[in-house]
Amino acid sequence: MQFAKSPRKRCAVCVVNGLQMLFLVVPRTVVPPVSVEPEPLMFFDELFPPTKKETTKEKKAVITSQWSAGSVVIPLVVNSNGEIERHRDFRTSEFSTLKEAYDALGPFEYVVEYPALFGCLLLDKVYILVATKVEEAASLPFGGSILRVLETEWVPFNIPGAAPLRVTPTDRTRLKEFQRYSYERGYFYSDDVDLMKPFPFASSSVNEVPEFYCDWSKQLRQPFRLHDVSHGCSILIRGYAEGKNVHLQGGSILHLLLIGRQNNLNPGPRYLGRGLNGNNAVGNDHIYEYIMWKQNDDKSFSFAKHTILRGTIPVHWQTRINATISEPSMIFSPNKDDVLRGSDRYFESVLRQLATLIKYDSGDSSIKTGPFLRCINLLRQNPQSNEGVLARYFVEAVRKSDTAIRSIFPNGHLDLVHVDWLNLVKDYGIDVATKTLWECSLTFLAPENCDALLTIGCIHPDGSVTRSAYQNRFVRVNCADSLDRTNLGCFFTSFQVSIVMLQSLGISLGSFLDQKQLPSLDGQEDFYNDGFSSFSLPLAGTKTVLPKPFVNSWFEARNPSIYPVAVGRVLSELYVYNGDVVAQLYTNSAAMHGNILRGICGLKATASNMVIATQRMFENVFEDAKKFRIVELLLGRNKDIHFPSMSKVFLTRPVPIEKWKCALIALGVPPTVTLPELEDSVRRAWDELVLPKLPSAGFPSIPSSALCFTVSAEEDEVESYNEFVTAVSQIAFEKPPPTEEDISLPQQHEQIAIIQFDSDLCAAMDVPKLLLANAMLRIKDSNVILAQYGYPIQGIEGDSSGIVQKAASSLKTGLKKFVRGLNN
Repeated sequence: MQFAKSPRKRCAVCVVNGLQMLFLVVPRTVVPPVSVEPEPLMFFDELFPPTKKETTKEKKAVITSQWSAGSVVIPLVVNSNGEIERHRDFRTSEFSTLKEAYDALGPFEYVVEYPALFGCLLLDKVYILVATKVEEAASLPFGGSILRVLETEWVPFNIPGAAPLRVTPTDRTRLKEFQRYSYERGYFYSDDVDLMKPFPFASSSVNEVPEFYCDWSKQLRQPFRLHDVSHGCSILIRGYAEGKNVHLQGGSILHLLLIGRQNNLNPGPRYLGRGLNGNNAVGNDHIYEYIMWKQNDDKSFSFAKHTILRGTIPVHWQTRINATISEPSMIFSPNKDDVLRGSDRYFESVLRQLATLIKYDSGDSSIKTGPFLRCINLLRQNPQSNEGVLARYFVEAVRKSDTAIRSIFPNGHLDLVHVDWLNLVKDYGIDVATKTLWECSLTFLAPENCDALLTIGCIHPDGSVTRSAYQNRFVRVNCADSLDRTNLGCFFTSFQVSIVMLQSLGISLGSFLDQKQLPSLDGQEDFYNDGFSSFSLPLAGTKTVLPKPFVNSWFEARNPSIYPVAVGRVLSELYVYNGDVVAQLYTNSAAMHGNILRGICGLKATASNMVIATQRMFENVFEDAKKFRIVELLLGRNKDIHFPSMSKVFLTRPVPIEKWKCALIALGVPPTVTLPELEDSVRRAWDELVLPKLPSAGFPSIPSSALCFTVSAEEDEVESYNEFVTAVSQIAFEKPPPTEEDISLPQQHEQIAIIQFDSDLCAAMDVPKLLLANAMLRIKDSNVILAQYGYPIQGIEGDSSGIVQKAASSLKTGLKKFVRGLNN
């Protein structure tokens, strides 16, 4: 099997005679052949017994390519209602290649091709999100690839016939910032495999796939679903993905892949995304798969995989920014129930996710083993410190969740251990801190043997996947922000797991070309060699000997005859870049404590922790609100909050100005009402209240069944609104910073819908006017008021407030350049 890879140019934006067009490359649809049952032949019909139907357990997990039948190019345009639709003014609506489309429809005034399209967003215009530059992050078995996004662009498409929407100068500035923003470090995708599934990205043999909530462009693809072309859009994942190769004796290669997917249910940056939000999701929440694979003589691929979790602590607290550049304060509600609210729901969600992962990896939907989850808390344990208080609430959260978890997963387990990483390093050295971490993680992951530590399997040449073992024990690592210490904790856990992974693949320590000893962690000889081991150790059990095949100290790990040093070196490099990417996404800075890992893999040391901490403080205070807005717009959430002057009427459904008289606004629509219910209420109001009056007004008696109209309603954003409200309430200032950003709490708003009638119908009979004069909609015991369609139009008057804003912006820009330059 060799993957049918996706075309590397996935779309093109063209202009012909002033018309903007989008050429989208989509997989060619394969029509399955119609099965014909043989006609019974009298007494011969029992000669051939009926074919046995495949049962669920017989269904195989198979890797497939959506490009196996090739691709087609579909021309799309934005219509007068801001919708994406197929352009049908040509003799054909599909082309074999982009070049064929150019030859048939050109010449064009403007043509730009892009490697990926992620979707579109309606604001004052329709903005198409495309990748302008990508690179391969990892190669996959059988030729597939994961691509890293290096640069994106929001390409604006005008809405034909739409009057320019009036917005305030502040919102106009935000629009410019939105258009200039590029989603780059920390975003990736694949058009060859489904990255929302666990490795090896195969179809499930049990029809269950864990939900990672990692699709960051799902809402952007919604407009393309109307015409069944959403499969032409790439799925944007946020997090980290990179593959590395390790060379073995005889020319063979061991492939390593680290892929981390960030959960989008709590997407805020640092001070707006700590702990739990209104949707019971935690900030900076990632799930990682660490994978090794190698090719066998029969062209199959053997693989081993370990899954590890990270995220902030699942409780509620507020961050108070001090007037000086010092560590922000953590403020907790005096009501413990408020602090712990939703923690049990969070852990229930995590364990359900892991239970589904176990079923996916095992191929057995009836399996009842696990999941077993241990939280490894790396916070300081000082009783009076912010982190010490937070750690105590973490204990309460796990204790509260344990009862609920036991009732849902009687064979599962949830617990919490503490490793005071910073104080251990300070008092005893990093070697003791590392050993303590290993004891807490490995004694849980492999209490008796390593059977529950890995998922092990084989990808066969026909694309089918078989598995010989599955992981059912997991660790979740955290510090205060799920950043620097967490990254180290994940690395050191993966470091030990690598030994078992290699054994499962049958790779010996002597197979590696790189046999160079690993450096010490802190530039000193290991404490076991200088008498340090005789010191009083910080935790009972620190002298515990870890079971084989694990190493007991970094001194052992440095030895190529005991540990695969080539793998350790490459793994540390992966976690260096992973730490920087996660920190960049969450705090707009590099990772702290990263020089430990850089020393292992031989990379150049970076800025000191003090410099990075100072940079983070600035970025989080001044830039978090802006960054939060940009991320929420990517997710298609809370547009009316981030652009309060934009008309909700326009954002729900733009209507050309010459057709305003054909449209109505429905105000006060109950949030749970569906579009069919809205349509039914309009027809019922017409038949009961308008139809009886038509003859006396000189109109024919036209029933509602003859009315042609479209109903559009704004999406139910209760969850995203709750998430925003909680995020904003998580930060408080001792003294408000000098910034134009407004992160005050929004007021909840009423739901609206737009009813647009056919223009030919309105030319014969003014249906909107008749409804306005005679009817009120009644939906679910609620009265819905009708109003004439309209929205504020942009004028040409000036606004001098921009001069003051420009001066303030210049001062802020100068400060920003200075702080960001500290790392250079």
